Amino acid sequence: MSAVLSSFAAEWLKVRTRPAVWVLGVVLVLLAVAFEYGFILLAVLTLPRNASLGPGVTVELLRATLHPAHWLRETLASISGGIAGPIAVILGVLAYGSEYGWSTLKTVFTQRPGRLTVFAGKLLTLAGILAILSVVLLGFAAGASAVTGAIYGSPGGWPGVVDIVKAFLACWLIMGLWAALGVFLAVLFKQAPLAIGLGIVYAIAVEGLIVNILSVDSSLKNVQRGFPGANATALVNSFGSNAANALVGPTQAILVVAAFLAAFVLVSAVLLRVRDVT
Repeated sequence: MSAVLSSFAAEWLKVRTRPAVWVLGVVLVLLAVAFEYGFILLAVLTLPRNASLGPGVTVELLRATLHPAHWLRETLASISGGIAGPIAVILGVLAYGSEYGWSTLKTVFTQRPGRLTVFAGKLLTLAGILAILSVVLLGFAAGASAVTGAIYGSPGGWPGVVDIVKAFLACWLIMGLWAALGVFLAVLFKQAPLAIGLGIVYAIAVEGLIVNILSVDSSLKNVQRGFPGANATALVNSFGSNAANALVGPTQAILVVAAFLAAFVLVSAVLLRVRDVT
């Protein structure tokens, strides 16, 4: 255990001074808040109050999403279906894929600790980064919601402490899923560029397009339930008024997302253990 903590401390020192990680974090927070609050607020301020934006979607309904009562639901929505997935994939790839580009793994593995200990230290560091980003994202979104609530009122009040903790854990789990995919792709292809490209393609194209196509045909619902992104979305929907219409229940969504995350980590560890580094 001490070897894992030592590996974590060394990795954290390296990550803490790496600008790319924190730049990605800033981009994630700014874009998530901009999409979930900035653009909606712009629409509320510029569109007529009686304007219709689609079936059942009105300006008043958009304004309601700005209220603090919907803070958690709107923030988590940016995690499951927004920019957070691709950015988490990139963070996961950078956690391990960069080592192949720098040709530093051989040097690291010829010294103590062993491969899996180094791998565990990197995973703990990645988990810590994602936890920090989850807290910061929820905090900035709460600030934006407080401002809009002060302007338009805040019917319903703020969510309870238990709901906030659950939302943090859901955010951490979903981002961990995509980061674990990034780690897996980096270890599989032994490089960062290809892993980042394929990870983003999967997060956006496969989950965003194919899963939506499957949702059109009710006979393919069982297939859709097997995708990690679809279960992440169902987990997010459990925090809002769409819970009754979610694809699966929150318990099943958590189990599926956690199972994919564990599978990505396990396969990555096996590949790292049995294959040559170069």
